[in-house]
Amino acid sequence: MAQVANKDIANSSGAAVRADLNLALAAEASNNFGDKSQVGQVLPCEFVADNSTSPKKLLIRSTTGDDGTSGTTPTYFDVGNLDEANLGLVKRAGDTLTGPLLVDDGSGASTPALSFDGDNDTGIYRASANTIGFSTAGTQRVGISNAGLDMLNALPIRFQDSSGSPFVSLQSPSSLSGNVALTLPSSITNGGFLQTDGSGNLSFSIVEGVPTGSVFCLAVNTVPTGYVKCNGASYSRTGTYAALFAIIGTTYGAVDGSHFNVPELRGEFIRGFDDSRNVDSGRNVGTAQGGENLQHNHTASSNASVSDSGHFHHSFRSGNQGERQYDSNLNTTNFPSSGTGAGNKNEAYNIVANNAEANVGKTSTATTGLSVSVSTNTSNQGSEARPRNIAMLYIIKI
Repeated sequence: MAQVANKDIANSSGAAVRADLNLALAAEASNNFGDKSQVGQVLPCEFVADNSTSPKKLLIRSTTGDDGTSGTTPTYFDVGNLDEANLGLVKRAGDTLTGPLLVDDGSGASTPALSFDGDNDTGIYRASANTIGFSTAGTQRVGISNAGLDMLNALPIRFQDSSGSPFVSLQSPSSLSGNVALTLPSSITNGGFLQTDGSGNLSFSIVEGVPTGSVFCLAVNTVPTGYVKCNGASYSRTGTYAALFAIIGTTYGAVDGSHFNVPELRGEFIRGFDDSRNVDSGRNVGTAQGGENLQHNHTASSNASVSDSGHFHHSFRSGNQGERQYDSNLNTTNFPSSGTGAGNKNEAYNIVANNAEANVGKTSTATTGLSVSVSTNTSNQGSEARPRNIAMLYIIKI
């Protein structure tokens, strides 16, 4: 390709002027040869116009190959449309494509096909067949395919607030045993919350909340907002406590026509309402019941015993002498087998001595001096009947 630094034909000698003309014409010919059908030899990088196509094209010959002489066909490349502004080429800035833009489909995450001059490992590329990959810092983060949008490696989807700093994110657990698919409902229920049917289908359900009048036990003596203690206190039937009054009324008492009382459950046990079971019949919700013990029997036993080796009481007149002094020799003579009165055997304690004196051996009346005391200990006595228990605070929802 012929080039000259200055195409001006300066006033000079004939030979110099002729040389300048030849250089200028050669340079002009090497860059614009004319109609392709009229050219002969085409030098490398020469432009030709192809009027045989529609639209008409500007072509440029490659730097290698045939030059068009002796019937050969040079190799041309399209430059642009001769009948369109800017040859129909996209400007470097501020222009619009009217057809598809084809980029390299063999690039990867570290060298994406569409990237940035100052960050060429971040961009878009073809991750696999029918899959677009988005990479940052040379690693794929997102994939889009006919299966959907995939956030890779448990990355979250983040929804930033209007300031662009705090955000709400959704992400997968770091480890899953299988796919988890959640399907959103087709409509929204006012005041509802999302719940799943176990297979991933989501639906809205209404949260009922804690019903007014519900009673709970607390493990601490601190009442949360929306509750009051079950201490029998009196409250106004209007305003803050109107909803509670509408539920329990004056079941637990009232000091006047504009107030009502909450249940008094301090130190009380709560019993389930019988509700026709006939275990504790004849009562309504909120009624009190006094304490009592079921009729029952107690069995008591004692190991106390009395042992007496036996003894005698004898009284003899001083006139009884000798071997019969402390004894009586009873026989049919001095102790007849029949009859009454002293000396008769029917008088068991009227013992007659050897000399037949009546009342000699009669036993005197006397106590043994022994006593027996038996004590039964029932233990665990107290001021009330109760099971084992733990004290907690009863509260009621207002």
